Amino acid sequence: MLYIVVDWYIDHAEVTALDRLPQDARSAWASLNTGEIPDPKALAALAPLFPQLEEATEASPVEGVLGFGFALIVLTSAIGVVLAHRIVAPLTHLTAAAEKIRQGDFRVTVEPGATREVEALAITINSMASELLSLETRLKFNTRAVAHELRTPLTVLQGNLQGMSDGVIPASEERLRALLGQAQGMSRLVDQLNTLSLAGTSNFVIATTTTDLALHVLETVTLFQASAGNGVDLRTDLQPAPARIDPDRFRQALLALLENARRYAGHCGPIDVRTGLDEAGQSFISVQDTGPGLPDFVQHSSFDMFWRSERLNGRGLSGSGLGLTVVKAIAEGHNARLEVGNNPGGGAFAKITFQVS
Repeated sequence: MLYIVVDWYIDHAEVTALDRLPQDARSAWASLNTGEIPDPKALAALAPLFPQLEEATEASPVEGVLGFGFALIVLTSAIGVVLAHRIVAPLTHLTAAAEKIRQGDFRVTVEPGATREVEALAITINSMASELLSLETRLKFNTRAVAHELRTPLTVLQGNLQGMSDGVIPASEERLRALLGQAQGMSRLVDQLNTLSLAGTSNFVIATTTTDLALHVLETVTLFQASAGNGVDLRTDLQPAPARIDPDRFRQALLALLENARRYAGHCGPIDVRTGLDEAGQSFISVQDTGPGLPDFVQHSSFDMFWRSERLNGRGLSGSGLGLTVVKAIAEGHNARLEVGNNPGGGAFAKITFQVS
């Protein structure tokens, strides 16, 4: 740009200097430029003015470079300041937002910047802050829920043990068994929380192998029936269902489903356990009961941590409220899908469908 402007200025300065010459001197200059011999009188008129014309012509490049160069420096500097402000200002906001996040304030929102890169960074920070806020909310809820779940059994244990040590409460076998049940319940809760803490990590579902679900279901149902006694009627319809699973995690999920069915519907009729292939050729396992089922408006809430149906709690039944949450985490660890709902003829069902590998 400077070259173009200076070149124009040199031509302009030369034309301006020529316009100041007398007519005969201009004609002599024009003749010299075209290679013609000028008129002697015109040449005589040009001769005393030639040094002045040459000085003006030689000075014009320097004047052009200095003048227009300075003007371009000022212009480009102003443009640079404006661009720097448009780029740096969003970065300052991003830095302030990052500092707030570092201090634990996740309720921040950053406006998109002037460039695509800054805009993408702002969107990423906003998304990260929103995710951290959600995680913080869940963590606080889960912490309060864990404290609530453990407070009652710990209070019962502490009160009874204190009473026994003071001799106020007799240490009978029946009471000790009841206290052992309380301790076992807390142990199950801790195990379930540990399972959920591993969900989504590389150590959650390991040692996977391709096997038949029916074999593992038969083994697990047999052991569960033996521990539950004759009070639970388990019926099985086990068709071949090949899938790639972690056998330990799979049994953990199945036991949780069986325990839920036994706890809330075991007295209502048989519990049916089925395996096989669905219409899409995907392997599945389902556990169905003939109990009261789930209210329609809370079927999705059944996956939430520490959720319990008020309809069932009214019977004085206890549970950690983590069973289906653990099952869902294990299903997702296998890239499988967990569905829960009510059977058309009554009762509830839970179904895990494994993707075709």
